[in-house]
This record gives sequence, C-alpha cells and structure tokens, in this order.
Amino acid sequence: MGGFIDMQQLHDELLTHLIQTLTPAQMKQLEPHLAPLIQNAAQAVAEDLIAYAYRDPASRGRGELILESYASFKAVLFYRLAHVVWNLPEASPGVFTRMALKLSNQGKILSGAEIHPAARIGRRFVLDHGYGTVIGETCEIGNDCYVLCGVTLGARGIANNPDGKRHPRLGNNVEVGAGARVLGYVQIGDNVFISPSCVITQDVPAGTKVKVVNQIQLQKNDESDHSNYLGAFAMDERLHVVGEVNAGHKVTVLDADFHPLQGLMLEPTVKERHHLQFRLRRLDVGEQLPRLPLNLKVCGPEFEITLLSPPGLSALVRHLLQASPLIVGG
Repeated sequence: MGGFIDMQQLHDELLTHLIQTLTPAQMKQLEPHLAPLIQNAAQAVAEDLIAYAYRDPASRGRGELILESYASFKAVLFYRLAHVVWNLPEASPGVFTRMALKLSNQGKILSGAEIHPAARIGRRFVLDHGYGTVIGETCEIGNDCYVLCGVTLGARGIANNPDGKRHPRLGNNVEVGAGARVLGYVQIGDNVFISPSCVITQDVPAGTKVKVVNQIQLQKNDESDHSNYLGAFAMDERLHVVGEVNAGHKVTVLDADFHPLQGLMLEPTVKERHHLQFRLRRLDVGEQLPRLPLNLKVCGPEFEITLLSPPGLSALVRHLLQASPLIVGG
C-alpha cells in the first residue's frame, strides 16, 4: 500500500467507534479531550495498519481491506483508543478508566482478543489471527512485534495474583507463535522468536529462537514458587536424567497410561548432583507388553515430576524387551 493511509478516513473511523461504544453522557465528558485523543490514536493505528499490510502476505498490502474486514485488527484499533483514554487525567475518579475498559471490551467482542488498556504496546504492532490472545495489564511490548492467535502474555498464577509488575516485557522485533504462553514478569530480549506452543517462564536473551523440545508435567507437593528444571533422554543403552536431581530422587518408567513398568529395573550407574544415569534390566515377571509412548516419573521430597515421552526411552525399552509393544495415539 506504499505507506499511504487516508488519515481523514481513519479519523472518521475512530470517532465512529467511540460514538457507537460510549454513551452520549460519556462522549460529553470526553469532548474536551476528543481532538488530541483521535489524533494520537490515529497516528498509532496508521503505523499498525502499514506494518500489518507489509508483513501479512494474505492482505496483498491492502490496508483498507485490513481496516474494514480483519477482526484481529479491531482489537488493536480499540486498544489504541482505550489506552489513550486510560491515560487521560481523571476529572472524577474512575470516569476515564470505565470508558477505557468499555472500549477494550468492545475490541474483545469484535475480535476474540483481549488487550488491557493499561498495557504498553510500541509502534507498528501486528496481531495476526488474534482470536484467544490475552495481553495483561502490566505487559510491555516493544516496537515492531508480531503476535499470533491464542497467545497469553499473562501472570504466572491463576487467582489472587499480586499487584505490581506481573506480566512479561517484550523487546523490539519479537515474534510470538500461536498458542505460546509467556508468564510472569519475564524479560524477552530484542529479536527473539518464540515458536508456537512454547511456555516461557524465565528471561530470554536477545537474538534467541525458542522451540518446544520436551513436555513436562510438574506436580509439586509444597507451596513454593520454585521452578524445577528437569530433562531426560536415552542414549547408548543408558537412561540419563539431568537437571535439579540428586541420588535421593526415585525414578520410575511409566507406560502410556502412567502405570509403572514392573518388568524393568533401573540400575544406577552414575549418581551425581544434576546427573543420574541408569542401566535398564529386564525382570521376568510375566508383565504384559507396555503401551507407548513411555514416560518417566521423578520423585523427591520437594517435587514429583512426570516427563512425557523422553527422547529415546521408548526405543530403548522396546529393544530391551525384544518385542513390539502396543502403540496408542497413532
């Protein structure tokens, strides 16, 4: 679209959305701020629109098409309006806050994406196929970021999260794939690529590409907020467990239904802090063939973790048992 935007059309579009969303009484209260409000929001929306048209091949560079028919862009448009209103000086307590939340909710209704008006989002922001995306109140997003559908930029807890900074901060030129979760006040550096379905709870340095390598189900039997890192893999006929483990942890192989395999014995060959190694031995107990994929449970006094299908484990056990186990899940 060559960077051209009909600013008068955009001003009219924003004013129409305000009139359709707010009550006449609210528009009257907003009237002294209306001209700069529309001007500031329109400038930000115009840059978002140009960025969307440039980066989304499906739009064929047609900004007017995005403005008229892309639901995900409505979320960004209403956020820009709501954010300006949110930051207006309050003549009466809560007046502009209520308006901002009403505008934000209208964007959610139209798009399926929820962006809190207090969130701070930089220039040229693209929310593509944004249904189900949630951007929390204290979230900060830099310039030139691209976010897909089903993304959560949220707090680490569920209910009763503390006040203060509890949402992530994204640097410039960050891309977040569909279904990713970035939780808590974590720092995501510039030029980071977060692949779909990742769960990020720790800082990510600039220039990093994050991918899903393994899936971990963490079950802790205390109330600490400590996040235990744990990984496992089978290599050269040995099972390795690495991370926050020690000789006091119990390791058990589970079948696809999470039942322990009684026909296997794990013989420790290395017992070090952060590294346990086992040789697997077969026991003749007449056990039925295990169901794949196999999983691994690690238990200690401070946590119980189930690692889902560690790399190489199923193949190692299958070779050891010299049988073709039943396979579930395709």
